[in-house]
Amino acid sequence: MAVAIFDSGSSIGGAIAALCIPWIALRFGWRTAFAFSGLLGFGWLVWWLLVCPPVKRAAGVEKRQAPVQQTFRLWVQMLGKRETWAIVIGRSLTDPVWWFYVFWLPQYLSDTRGFSLEKISLFAWIPFVAADAGNFAGGYISGLMIRRGMAVMRARKVVCVVSCIPMLAGIPAATVQSPFWALALICLALFGYAAWSTMGLTLPSDLFPPEVVASVTGLSGLGAGAVSTVFTLLIGALVDRFSYTTAFVVAGTMPLLATAAVLLLIRGGAGTQSTGAKMDL
Repeated sequence: MAVAIFDSGSSIGGAIAALCIPWIALRFGWRTAFAFSGLLGFGWLVWWLLVCPPVKRAAGVEKRQAPVQQTFRLWVQMLGKRETWAIVIGRSLTDPVWWFYVFWLPQYLSDTRGFSLEKISLFAWIPFVAADAGNFAGGYISGLMIRRGMAVMRARKVVCVVSCIPMLAGIPAATVQSPFWALALICLALFGYAAWSTMGLTLPSDLFPPEVVASVTGLSGLGAGAVSTVFTLLIGALVDRFSYTTAFVVAGTMPLLATAAVLLLIRGGAGTQSTGAKMDL
């Protein structure tokens, strides 16, 4: 659930942005909207410094053991694990789905559904609330299955498999006549994506010892960022040459490949027991 809470921040931010940015652009101009978005990052920095001050070591407190050094040998071992590549491939094939909806949903609603900027502001925030619900649903359901005795990896995999079903709703979203049915199906797709994402972000801590969790997570983030960049450019070409329907089909089927990678590359062994045992590096 902790992962669900912090991962839900992007969904909350997307919902707030969909409400605020069009209104700011209409009232004060697009330059102000851009400036407002940029300044939010500085506001977050101030808040972070206030709530997370530097840790001061009290006198007489025993010095903690330094983290294990990330040696070349450790990285080679980590890259040789199938589980590492399951996590990297999984995120690389699901994160682009999120960025597809974040970047292209307002444009799609305008180009294909005829939404004005005011109408986008009224409705475009709803799918992000659905994603927020998906974060908590994925985290809660997997935790509930584990508490009832199911192995950790089995619970994570069940959520990944089941969450692929609502993600497929993005495919008919591009073909239905009613714009409101289209939005409802997009909400369902983002609900499924967010449930899968919560599992994807939890897997490194399920499978690896603490000293390499950040490295595995960072590596998966690198892969996800690179593929998302290419995918965003590809979507533009698909929309120009074909239609949004093709883009929705690709976004709906990519998570199936991600789930297949998780199922095939993460098998028995570390992290499969309800105790959450981790593999050694």
